[in-house]
Amino acid sequence: MSVLTRASLVCAAVLAAAPAFAQTTTVGQGRLDMEGTAPSTCLVQSPQSAVGTNTTFSSGNAQQGQVTITELADPQTAVAKQATISVALPAICNTAHHVTVTSLNRGLLRQGGVASQTPVNGFREFIPYSVTASWAGQTATGQSLTGTPVNITTQDGAAGQVSLTIDVPGGGDPLVAGTYSDSLTIELQVAS
Repeated sequence: MSVLTRASLVCAAVLAAAPAFAQTTTVGQGRLDMEGTAPSTCLVQSPQSAVGTNTTFSSGNAQQGQVTITELADPQTAVAKQATISVALPAICNTAHHVTVTSLNRGLLRQGGVASQTPVNGFREFIPYSVTASWAGQTATGQSLTGTPVNITTQDGAAGQVSLTIDVPGGGDPLVAGTYSDSLTIELQVAS
């Protein structure tokens, strides 16, 4: 029995001293391709700030605002008074694009009036004005009479604020009594 015990001890010692063999594994590999498309887009939000002289500003909604000229004409002479406003509109365009500002009436036009710079009986019912826009390091100034006083082309995307300044000149012939208005459209459009 002592020989058997010794043999089992020798086997145990040999098994304990034998090196462990690692398992061989095969490496699997796969590929997952991902793709997405960001559409070309431009967005203008409602004005964040407005500063002016002889003007007030109120934001109607996300796409509209109202500029009111506090005193369009001097109450003693009926001559137009100067009015200026600067409005900052947050905007983003992720590709080449154009910024245009268009005037519906080509100036401040009296309701029921005629868009003419020629006074009738010494009175006028139309006031052209200037518009200046700054965007993406560019500035353009034009007159409302052109219908599209501002056109800026940008070759890249841009984000920030479109700065728009409207300057209504004072002076000239007296104004016919009434309400004068115009509608400006500021548009950021992807270049085609």
